[in-house]
Amino acid sequence: MQDGIASPHQAAVAVFAASRSVAASRAGAGFPGLSWGLCAPALGLGLSLAGSAEAAGLGAALKAASAPLWLFHKMRQDGSTLLVAEGNFSFASALCERVDRGTQIIATCYESEKEISKHENTTKNIAKLLEKGAEVYFQVDCTKLQECPCLKSRQFDRIIFNFPHCGRKAGVKKNRELLANFFLSCADVLTAKGDVHVTLCKGQGGTAADQPMRAWHNSWQIVAVAARAGFILSKVQMFDCSQYDGYTSTGYRSQDKPFHVDQALTHVFTRSLPFSEMKPVVMETIIGSERFFCHIPEELVEKINRNFLQEGSHHPVKKIDDLLRKQIADAVNLQELEDNFPLLLKQYLQPDGACAGSEVCQAELYWVSCSKLQEDGLRNIDYAELQCSDVPTQIFGNKRGQIVDYALLKQLGIPGSSEDCRSYCLRPTLTGYVADILQKTDFRVEVIYALSGTVFRKCLITPQTMPVFHEMILCSAFKKNADFLSLFMCTVERAISFLIKSASGTVASIDKTLNSITFEEEGSGKSWNIHFRQMEHPEFTDITVAKLVCIPNKQDSELNICVISINLDLLSMVLYHINDWRMLWTFDERFLDQISATEFKPFSEFSLYPPTYSHDISFWVNENGKPEELELHALVRRVTRESVKEMKLIDSFLHTQSKRMSYCYRLMYQSCDKALSYQQALEMQLHLRLKLQKYFQVTLR
Repeated sequence: MQDGIASPHQAAVAVFAASRSVAASRAGAGFPGLSWGLCAPALGLGLSLAGSAEAAGLGAALKAASAPLWLFHKMRQDGSTLLVAEGNFSFASALCERVDRGTQIIATCYESEKEISKHENTTKNIAKLLEKGAEVYFQVDCTKLQECPCLKSRQFDRIIFNFPHCGRKAGVKKNRELLANFFLSCADVLTAKGDVHVTLCKGQGGTAADQPMRAWHNSWQIVAVAARAGFILSKVQMFDCSQYDGYTSTGYRSQDKPFHVDQALTHVFTRSLPFSEMKPVVMETIIGSERFFCHIPEELVEKINRNFLQEGSHHPVKKIDDLLRKQIADAVNLQELEDNFPLLLKQYLQPDGACAGSEVCQAELYWVSCSKLQEDGLRNIDYAELQCSDVPTQIFGNKRGQIVDYALLKQLGIPGSSEDCRSYCLRPTLTGYVADILQKTDFRVEVIYALSGTVFRKCLITPQTMPVFHEMILCSAFKKNADFLSLFMCTVERAISFLIKSASGTVASIDKTLNSITFEEEGSGKSWNIHFRQMEHPEFTDITVAKLVCIPNKQDSELNICVISINLDLLSMVLYHINDWRMLWTFDERFLDQISATEFKPFSEFSLYPPTYSHDISFWVNENGKPEELELHALVRRVTRESVKEMKLIDSFLHTQSKRMSYCYRLMYQSCDKALSYQQALEMQLHLRLKLQKYFQVTLR
């Protein structure tokens, strides 16, 4: 690892701390009415900025995330802002002129009162701060804010640290540690919805917002070090010191000299939700007239009862579902159905391994351990003994989830999660319910029936493939010689294309040529895949968003049955410009806060430039052969808490002497909504090695 920075300078650590009670203060000599506090020696020296910076050539990502700098300093009424490692207090003095009257400014520096007074204009700036009602403290260690007597038991809505640096010619490794300790200190004193502002010189941050971008090993890796304390980068903005009248820099190489701040960037960090422990869930469900308990795979626990399609939901899939139904109902006779079907199915497999009535392969099924209980057993369950996790008990139709004690389950005769029970699975598609729809007493020919719900399938780990998603099926029966099939296909095409054009802001007349999607025929004209094409985001081009199947009706030879399956999650990702399916399932309120009820607005990431950690895992397989690929990916999702963004096989070979096969996979750890540190990713990888060896009986290399 190299040490060194492009433009040497000294800076200090500025911290936002949070606490609402004001600590006791006393007057400091030399500045009448000055409040001050003492702290243990700090690692950094305080700096201010000088000069006007008009950064040019920032990347598209920075432009998208940018906003006028004053917005970052627009505090709520009665908010509090803590500034750490001030050099000559000129930034704090200028900030006082920009914030609301009710905002409390607390300005601190690492140096003593005597030392800081040597900087030019310091005395004048401090006097101005006190006149404005701000608090000023000396000898405050920004890496130990909670220990500082003047800040103890206080919380702050914003913490500002401009140009942190360990001083003199300190290298990048020391400055990373300074930032890491600073962020850890901020976590103790920042309010729940507060933010931390850190301004760095050109190229130091190590993100794509820096132009030019430094090599990762030679940067301060600010996003990765902030992740150690649970912070994510939410905004990046050019630092323009001309916006702060009277702001001057000092501290270059620990001297009373200015330094260059051209193209400096302010990084705004916010708290992220922590990684929750994936605990097993036992779900109560009703199949027919019988009641069952079944074990839910850990990677699906936080998705089993989210109710995104319920009335009143503001989730994107609900909006897409409603709009599709409206567009289709305007063109044809549409009958909407409620999802009163069970999540748990008893599956009968065809000889070729596909699920009856669909093209879902056996390997994609989530088999569950399941047991039917007698009424006496159900009455004996003491729900007060059930050990509940953070996943709330919810009721969705006839589906109820409970976190339970497995010792209690064993006494009741319910199989454990390790027992192989291949009689029941979570429903992989809604197309299996087409037969039930056709048998409805009020079923009518040439009426389209719409049903939407959650389905579950094992899949490979990629940003666009999801083990759980919301499916809409549209099914209808029509006479073989009728033109209804063409009308059906045209209606669906126009509905989806209308949504895509609405989201892009180029709503076209419904009579114009629609080029957003295409029907690709399969086989002998019995099925079609519906793809995106000419999309702004190439990762969605040619991805199948829907599938249409036309088959004869076995009950009536004069009729054909047409069924379309639409992936609502994938459609939502395209319309809202969401690049990672995991974002649709986040618990972070900043996601749904962006979803408008009246228009499509591109989603803006609230976690910018998340760090990526690459880990490889290799193993020898035994005589049973290579683990099933989808089962392997499911295990990785479970153990890593879905923090692996991509997983690829990068090498395999046969040992000529032992005749054993070896496989090597590369895992890319990256979270789209949470702070993921290198240490967390490493711990997950080590845990995965143990689980892989135990679960598949492989020999690790």
